[in-house]
Amino acid sequence: MFDSRLVARFVFGEDDTTLGVVLNEDPAEVALACQVRDAAWHHATRTTDFAKAVASTG
Repeated sequence: MFDSRLVARFVFGEDDTTLGVVLNEDPAEVALACQVRDAAWHHATRTTDFAKAVASTG
């Protein structure tokens, strides 16, 4: 998402190669992406807290 106005979606092939990027400025799609971002941010863990919980970074 860019500036809460533009959504970029990566398109992948069956072998996980990147086929391209689709840009979308549709207000409904952008609003949905903002809602998803906000929900993820709400449940996010600070990097320092995550690093303390992972033995290999500790």
